[in-house]
Amino acid sequence: MPQNDRNLDESSADSGNFEAESGNMEGFRAALGFTVAEWRKDVCVLTVPLSKQHLNRNGFVHGGVFMSLLDSAGGLCGTWCPVPGHVRRCITVSMNTHFMNPARDGLIRVEAHLISRGRKMFFVEARVTREDQLIATGAGTFRYVLGGENEDGAPPV
Repeated sequence: MPQNDRNLDESSADSGNFEAESGNMEGFRAALGFTVAEWRKDVCVLTVPLSKQHLNRNGFVHGGVFMSLLDSAGGLCGTWCPVPGHVRRCITVSMNTHFMNPARDGLIRVEAHLISRGRKMFFVEARVTREDQLIATGAGTFRYVLGGENEDGAPPV
């Protein structure tokens, strides 16, 4: 597809891949219970209604839940693909997390933004909020794998 034609089709390609990604509730994603609320080039937003499965013995959401959500949103924001049905893959190289406030219930929103991208790696900053309260922030470094560095992605395997 010529480059200028791709720009015209990005919204429809985004819609098809977004629908597939937002409907995927398999594996660890099912355990976390998150929904992909928004996914486009360089941005991903996840939402998750908190429940008892997310709590630690103190009655607060376990920090590992927030770290996993930051990691998931970060990886997705750097692997958006404009080609319907294709995927891009990555692995987490490193991640740091800062916790500001505890949470027990409510709807959590995780928003990740791509900061920089190279040929093989990309860098993300993300925030976890509940209503207007900042819960945690994270920064991650991710590496493309299995052809993920190709913006057109690859057919799923």
